[in-house]
Amino acid sequence: MTRHEYLENQIVIRKGEEGDALYIIANGTVRVHDEEQVVARMEAGNFFGEISFLDAAPRSMSVSADTKSVLYRILRNDFYTVFKGQPEITQIIVSTLTQRLRTQNENVISDLRSREAELSKLVELRTGELVVKNEQLSATLAELKSTQQQLIQQEKLASLGQLTAGIAHEIKNPLNFVNNFAKLSFDLVDEIVNAETREERDEIGKFLSTNLEKIHTHGSRADTIVKGMLEHTRTGGNTAKYPIDINKMCEQFAKITLQNAQATWPGFDPTIIYDFDSGLQRIPVIASEFTKMMVNLLNNAWYAVREKSKSEIENYTPTITITTNQSNNRLIITVKDNGPGIPVEIRGQIFNPFFTTKPTGEGAGLGLSITHDIVAAHGGTIVCESEENIGSIFLVSIPIDPA
Repeated sequence: MTRHEYLENQIVIRKGEEGDALYIIANGTVRVHDEEQVVARMEAGNFFGEISFLDAAPRSMSVSADTKSVLYRILRNDFYTVFKGQPEITQIIVSTLTQRLRTQNENVISDLRSREAELSKLVELRTGELVVKNEQLSATLAELKSTQQQLIQQEKLASLGQLTAGIAHEIKNPLNFVNNFAKLSFDLVDEIVNAETREERDEIGKFLSTNLEKIHTHGSRADTIVKGMLEHTRTGGNTAKYPIDINKMCEQFAKITLQNAQATWPGFDPTIIYDFDSGLQRIPVIASEFTKMMVNLLNNAWYAVREKSKSEIENYTPTITITTNQSNNRLIITVKDNGPGIPVEIRGQIFNPFFTTKPTGEGAGLGLSITHDIVAAHGGTIVCESEENIGSIFLVSIPIDPA
């Protein structure tokens, strides 16, 4: 055992050193620390360094003199000599070690319980915050779903408005003929009443008969148009299918959507090519939904070729080709345009709701999304093939149910 004196803040043990000695404090105070963090302070009568000393491990903490101190240093060999000759000292050391371990365990347990309580409060707080966030998100989601449904309904109403405008334009010409010839006929009736001879009445009667025949012809044409539109837009229930003439429907709505496009873009003069399967039978479909699908595809095609025509490409003729055929008990409809095509990087998004490449105010990005849903409701598929600067093809394939 050797006696050592240490000045204030002088280091006694450095962390990481070999634990080859035990220290007893004869006078003064020391502090046990890890870098700047003080773990404990000890006064005269205490000892330290016993753990590393006993298991020959590196020092886990540093020790420095808090005040001017006197310490006794016992090396390992000296200690075992004391251990053998003075068991009462050994008893004190073991008792002190036991008490320190017990105190340390109690501190650890207390710290763990305190930490557990803090974590419990934190979890409770975070859970409350998550509940509030979840309620807010649920409310936002419900609002978004409601808004989406309203926008989809507005898009469908817009399509209906376009159909109505197209139908009105389609029957306008025959009705004009009916009105004009009716007016002429009233004049001829007056002439018959005022005619002085039978020959004059007979001659005027021939003109009147011709006018009435033309009124009947154009009136019948308007009636046929209206009946065709009613057939292709009849509902009969949201999911009720009704057999319709697909070729006739495609042709009628190609003309209607073109008339709307020409009314919007004066001077727009594209070409329509029909490549219909003449043997195609009437196919059961949800008529009102199916016509919306065709209107959306055709409107997109007209827009595409119109955009390309604005580039004033030499010898460019805006053209749309509509094809129908039946294969392996499936109805196949394709709408092909020679527009600018769809860039590769966005082709995977074109059927997503609200995705659009049109300028603000010219499209809500719901047309193809609604079209995709309509095709899916018929148990079918829709795919798009496109090549930039060449054009796009939309192919609809629907299983044919028996009528």
